[in-house]
Amino acid sequence: MSLESFSPGARPEEVSAALFDGALIVFRDVAPVLDLVRRVRSIVEDIFATAHPEEAEARMEPAPLRKAIRRARQAVEQDEAANQAWREALEAIGYSPDAMYLDRVRLRVVPSRKEVSSRVIRPLPAHRDTWGSGIMAQVNWWLPLYPLAPTRTMRVWPEAFRSPIENDSGTWDYEAFRERSNEDYPLLPLARAAPEGLGLPILIEPGAVLAFSAAHLHASATDASARSRFTIDTRTVWADDARAGRGAPNVDGAARRARWEWFRPGGSYSECQLP
Repeated sequence: MSLESFSPGARPEEVSAALFDGALIVFRDVAPVLDLVRRVRSIVEDIFATAHPEEAEARMEPAPLRKAIRRARQAVEQDEAANQAWREALEAIGYSPDAMYLDRVRLRVVPSRKEVSSRVIRPLPAHRDTWGSGIMAQVNWWLPLYPLAPTRTMRVWPEAFRSPIENDSGTWDYEAFRERSNEDYPLLPLARAAPEGLGLPILIEPGAVLAFSAAHLHASATDASARSRFTIDTRTVWADDARAGRGAPNVDGAARRARWEWFRPGGSYSECQLP
């Protein structure tokens, strides 16, 4: 499977239908997306005091680097301009933000050096987001801030979209994750074994945005380049999909319940609880 390009302004019914059929959709030349990327890059580059924060691993010790990453993540999540740019991007793509359940805009940083990693600053093994959320109408949106490489990106296994993968979604507990904040409790449910093959590396340019069903099996790809991957991650559920019962097939998920508290209707971000 290859990436499919959709034009901004597409009918949301068509976009949702394609996503829940397993399509990986790229939107390009969406002006508010470019605004969002510029805004988040300005926040990150100000905190790291460089135009190339993805190279900071090569010059910073792990502790101060983790501190800078945490500061940048918090600043982006709390930035109203970034969240407003994302609402405008959704509208340009074809969705009414007021008809969406929204997560905040999240900065995701994946370092290449293991010693930099922390509980939430680390490569993610293979997983489906729906294993945790239990919401089959969930759509993930993914935007790189700096150029990617085949070994420094996200990998997706499209062939696993309708194939069961052994996982721990039936035992993973979000409350336990929150309560055991100082322990190495998994950030989210994971596949019990690595999937076959290397998966499809996602190689899109900064300013493009990838949309994919949260039911896709995906993971982080890292290398030994001493360069971190900086991306914007966020998630949505279109209310029309939820009301109509539309969504991706649930071939192997066993979430204890649907985590609607992770989203807010119409973009009220203050109480979102996603890690």
